[in-house]
Amino acid sequence: MKPFAVIIVLAMVLAGCNDLNDLRPVDPGKEIPEAAVKVVKAKFPNAEELVFKPILEDKIWEVKLKSDADRYTSLVDYGKMWETFRVMPGNIPTALTESLPKTAFGDGTLSSYSTAYYATTAGNKLIYNYRGENYSFEWAGVYPNANSSATFDQVLYRITTYEIADLPASVKDTIQAMPEAGFMMGSTWVRLDDKKHYYVFARQKMGSQLETVAMLFDDKGKLRWSSTFFSTSGMINANSNMEQVPAGIKQYLDSAPELAGYEIEKKLINNVNGLTSYYITVTVGGVSRCAFFFDKDYNMLHKTYSVLLYK
Repeated sequence: MKPFAVIIVLAMVLAGCNDLNDLRPVDPGKEIPEAAVKVVKAKFPNAEELVFKPILEDKIWEVKLKSDADRYTSLVDYGKMWETFRVMPGNIPTALTESLPKTAFGDGTLSSYSTAYYATTAGNKLIYNYRGENYSFEWAGVYPNANSSATFDQVLYRITTYEIADLPASVKDTIQAMPEAGFMMGSTWVRLDDKKHYYVFARQKMGSQLETVAMLFDDKGKLRWSSTFFSTSGMINANSNMEQVPAGIKQYLDSAPELAGYEIEKKLINNVNGLTSYYITVTVGGVSRCAFFFDKDYNMLHKTYSVLLYK
């Protein structure tokens, strides 16, 4: 199976038919495991127009389908479906179109509105084209008598594993080379451009202490960033430890139009096993925020935007 090749499965048969023989790939050289198809049919007995796309080859697929009058997208493996969203046709909610433009990061275009249906990590998902790039936009939704919030970055799916075998061999090799270290958990970040990054946690003895080490590997499986300042839940357990950000990072921040007037919120430098890494957060206008991962050469590896949406 070729990675990320789109596989179209014919399911336009008699309504409600559960015969798996009627769910045949158009290309006979590409097959979807029967167990994965059964999972979809168990959750959506009337599913038709199924389209499978490999996310983790031979393990996890994205499936798009129609069931009755609605369309859905979901992740599926051999035993379950999750991250299942119902596609919402029509206009983007006015709660977004009216409040997002008021933020520092609000001059993009929203599309592909979908809302949580089953086992999701976000209430609503959209695609946000911002300054020529597409981002996965996660919106908490509208709360009575309260403001909402949204985050967006270029990661479409975060797939967590507690088995190191699910990650590239270079991840295992890197952790084995770390003195007195062991694997804890990892996450495959599947980006909108189909590249994958790997965010991994290990436990390592440093002196008399056991430290949690967060590591970011690029799409080639190379370790680019690491830090002891992050918990597995994402909490940061350190205060700023630099007087000034390096000139290379400052040049990047100053040249980003969307960050005009930014204020630095947190600036962290960390050297773990000889690798220097940086984590910087900035605020713009008081209600917009951006977090950056920079490597030792000040290359920006990942960024996440967040906004508070006032009514």
